[in-house]
Amino acid sequence: MAVRFQARFRHALERTFWSLGKRPKSGDSSFSGRYGEWLGRKFLKSKGFSIKVANWRSPLDRRLEIDVVCLKEGVLVFVEIRARSQLALVKGFHSIDKRKRKTLLRAFKAYLSFTEPSPENYRFDVIEIDLPVLQDGKPQIFHHENVAIFR
Repeated sequence: MAVRFQARFRHALERTFWSLGKRPKSGDSSFSGRYGEWLGRKFLKSKGFSIKVANWRSPLDRRLEIDVVCLKEGVLVFVEIRARSQLALVKGFHSIDKRKRKTLLRAFKAYLSFTEPSPENYRFDVIEIDLPVLQDGKPQIFHHENVAIFR
């Protein structure tokens, strides 16, 4: 219980620093990932998306996780956020391989099975964030809408 509180406090402190313009140093992938997800949610809100839930996990299989579930103009949008260094050989969008797509599809179906009533329209988006190498650089955000995953 105390560990969970410490993690929540640390994450709240991180978000406060990030909102003040302080960025994490590159090298720590989990820290950069949290920073990227924060940037992605902030970007989605600025584009008029209403965030329903962040980091949703299936109660039946904790491995099934969705970064962000949001609404835009009556459409339920599942969002995968991929944060990478600008020097990465494989960019965020292309880092979603066949195995990850299958896992995401299972997670989306699990989410829909727990949602009442089930939405008529839904889609999958990818937010790709290129994190700068230099501390004074600005992250670049790319939004890939309606990525083909549902078949």
